Amino acid sequence: MIKVENVHKSFGNTEVLKGVNINVPTGSVTVILGPSGSGKTTFLRAINFLEPADKGTMYIDDLVLNMASASKKEILEIRRNTAMVFQNYNLFMNMTALENVKEGLISVQKMARYEALIKAEYYLEKVGMINRENFYPMQLSGGQQQRIGIARALALNPKVILFDEPTSALDPELVGEVLEVMKKIAREENATMIVVTHEIGFAKDVADQVIFMEGGIVVESGSPQDVLEHPKEERTKQFLARFTNQ
Repeated sequence: MIKVENVHKSFGNTEVLKGVNINVPTGSVTVILGPSGSGKTTFLRAINFLEPADKGTMYIDDLVLNMASASKKEILEIRRNTAMVFQNYNLFMNMTALENVKEGLISVQKMARYEALIKAEYYLEKVGMINRENFYPMQLSGGQQQRIGIARALALNPKVILFDEPTSALDPELVGEVLEVMKKIAREENATMIVVTHEIGFAKDVADQVIFMEGGIVVESGSPQDVLEHPKEERTKQFLARFTNQ
């Protein structure tokens, strides 16, 4: 379980997060929707302390910490329990697919090299990339690179995987392959996932909970059926209409 309460974040005089609360049960998938500039990515980065919050409390299982004053030790503990899949893949360009997945296992988790090799190959197989294990990122499509990023996250066995618009940088014809991998993970790995995306179909198919954000607050949350098919808030209805009218 991960729960965050009353998260605030400002950049200069601009308040980006204005008291965000979410509760994500273990093994569930939460999808966060909202227009650009609503604070979705900032919120996700605050969870992983890539963007320290000004205020807020986080709970991951038995771990409780103040998000504004967490120690280096506490932040390291959070990062050991979370993994992030980025918009732009963030792979090491001088490493092969296999080396990209192995690196965190060896350098962060101090795993033996042979054990890391076995685990990396397992997760490359899981995302359909074992036949590209010796390819460098520049030799791969965007969708293939993103699948390596997902394998890297899975290999760390995190309690929570954070996806920051994982298909936004992809050509349209490559989006489906990444979404299919994410659906497979949700079904087979029982992973706790928080996904910032604009993919409404993915939210309908996979999410246990949908959150709609705008202006740094949670406007509406609930089951996919409640939020996507029967939204209560007018702003949620306006946002979703952009997709249903296409």
